[in-house]
Amino acid sequence: MPSSLNTVMFKPEQRMKQPNRLPRRGYSLLELLVVMSVVVLLTGLLLPTLASVRDAANRVISKSNQRNIGQAISLFADSQKGDLPESAALRNAPLDLGELMRAWTPEQLEVFDPYRKHARWLSNGFDGLGHLYQYQFLQEPSVLYSPGHMGAHGWDEYEQNWSDLNQVMTMRVGNHDINPGRTIYTNYHYAGDKYWDPAVDPSQWRDRLFTDGYSSILLSDGMRRSSDLNFDGGINVLHMDLSVEWLEDWQLGNILPPDGQDTIGSGGQVIEALWDIFRPH
Repeated sequence: MPSSLNTVMFKPEQRMKQPNRLPRRGYSLLELLVVMSVVVLLTGLLLPTLASVRDAANRVISKSNQRNIGQAISLFADSQKGDLPESAALRNAPLDLGELMRAWTPEQLEVFDPYRKHARWLSNGFDGLGHLYQYQFLQEPSVLYSPGHMGAHGWDEYEQNWSDLNQVMTMRVGNHDINPGRTIYTNYHYAGDKYWDPAVDPSQWRDRLFTDGYSSILLSDGMRRSSDLNFDGGINVLHMDLSVEWLEDWQLGNILPPDGQDTIGSGGQVIEALWDIFRPH
């Protein structure tokens, strides 16, 4: 064999020898069950924490909503020499304080006159906090709804109604058939433009003015029914100076009417609870 070829010669036993390999092994059923159990346990431990964080975040956003509403009321009052948006619910007999949560109602609409502007006709339906949107002191109606609200009367329920009203009120155009046809409620309980007192003749009620300061409550979380409570264990209240305070109260959910009962009336334990919150301190 020529010396120029550097050929390496292997012995037959060397060519046939294979490298050592470990057998391939998967997870056993026991190991898989252990991993799944650990994941389930950790998830169970984390869920309450995540729910608590979400609840805290919703409270912060809800407080911000209340301040934004308060600022809109401040602008409204400044244009009206201190007067607050009028609430027709305080002028109804019998008094129904649950209706202080409404922003628009067809009950206040007169028979439509075809020669009358549609927007002007629909504007008669605004009430309470709804006047802020009517006069454009509040641009976005979603602010009237709390992210923590889990019951009826949420933003999703009324979003289309607000969109229809916006089309008519801002564009001054629209089909005459555009009419919510039902009362639009918010997630916040307006104190109203009067210091109402069930024990006093309504003719003696004095005006609630924006200049009254901290001692007067302007707004709170909804209390029309038990499902209208935005959070467990209490409510946020907005003072006239636009400061927000958390009032702990674990009894409200028990004394407020259940779903299906659309009124809190004008007497009894519920009214005493509302009066204790909204009366001047």
